[in-house]
Amino acid sequence: MKKYALIVAIAVIFFGCQEKKEETTVSHKIEKQQTIQIEQKQNRPETEEKNVVDLNGETIFKAKGCSACHHSKNEGAGPSLSKISEVYNKDKNRLINFLKGKEKPIVDPQKFGIMSPQLNTTKLMSDDELSALADYILKH
Repeated sequence: MKKYALIVAIAVIFFGCQEKKEETTVSHKIEKQQTIQIEQKQNRPETEEKNVVDLNGETIFKAKGCSACHHSKNEGAGPSLSKISEVYNKDKNRLINFLKGKEKPIVDPQKFGIMSPQLNTTKLMSDDELSALADYILKH
C-alpha cells in the first residue's frame, strides 16, 4: 500500500511539473509576442496624422490660455476679440507680427503688461499655428 501511495505521489508531482512547464512555455511565448509587438510599435514610423498639429484657431486660442483674458465681445483683462479684429482691420500679417513680438501693441497698449508674458508663448508658435490663431481672432 505504501508503494502504491508513493507511485501516486510521484505521478502527481511528475504530471504537475509537466503542466507548470507547459504553462511556463505558453507564458514565455505570450511575453515574447508582447515584446515583439511593442518593439514593432516603437520602430514603426509615426503616421503623418500623429504629426499634424491641430490648426484650429479656436482650439489653439483656448489651449494657449488666451481665453483667460480675451473674450468674444466683452472686455476682460485684455481687449475683446471683436475690438482686436476692429483695430487690426483684418490685417492678419500685422497681428501675426505682434504675436511674434515684432510689432508694438495697438489695441489697449495700457494693458500690454498683462499680455507681455504671454508673448513668450506666442513667439514659440509655428507660422501655421499663428496663422490659424489670427484667423480665429479676426473673424470676430
